[in-house]
Amino acid sequence: MSKHHQPFKILTQPTLVNVERVYPSRKYVIKEANHKFYRTDEMTLPKVYGFFGLLGIFCGIWFLDGKFNWKEDSLSVFLIILGSFLFIYRLTVKSKHKELVLDRLNGMVSYPDFFYSKPLQGKFSELKAVISISGDIDGAPGDEKLKFVNTFRPRKIDILRTISYDDPYQEWSLYVWYMDKNRPLPPGTAFDPYRQQDFERRKALGFPRPLYKSTIPTPEFTKEQQAERRRIAGW
Repeated sequence: MSKHHQPFKILTQPTLVNVERVYPSRKYVIKEANHKFYRTDEMTLPKVYGFFGLLGIFCGIWFLDGKFNWKEDSLSVFLIILGSFLFIYRLTVKSKHKELVLDRLNGMVSYPDFFYSKPLQGKFSELKAVISISGDIDGAPGDEKLKFVNTFRPRKIDILRTISYDDPYQEWSLYVWYMDKNRPLPPGTAFDPYRQQDFERRKALGFPRPLYKSTIPTPEFTKEQQAERRRIAGW
């Protein structure tokens, strides 16, 4: 693995996955969060495209004068054509293709590719993730963002997909923790209804050792569960 790619390690306390962030909450950004799947809405970019597309159409029409002239109105035509493409894309893109999907039990990940392309899908353990700084509009350094490389559909030029606008280290720690099916579910009230079932699954397997390393403790939800795991598996 390149030194620039994020290690498969729980680096810090992860982002909390609480019920108010999960569908059907009005402020939801997470479509599903349980002991099997974690799905988030990744439609932010298409929505931005749609907004600027509509803006481009209006500006293009506004700049047109009464008598059309290719030489003078080429910019207006360009804005209208580009704006129409972006706006139509926003209306026609399938939201199911613009999701981050973490499959905890099977160790698989799926995330959006470029425009209408089908999602990229593969083993989470092979995923290439980076934390990079995006420049602001004035050229000054912006905030760090968690981005995924087009790992499962290699191209001559890597395309980085921004996955989260929250703290990138907390988000990556959340994904690694969640995808380590040998650990308890990550913190957050959204996972509470599924903790006992997940505990029983791991118990039936003899509490196998974690798949990924962690720099912080990842205890069971209750002291009783922690004691039982230690008694059975010794960790």
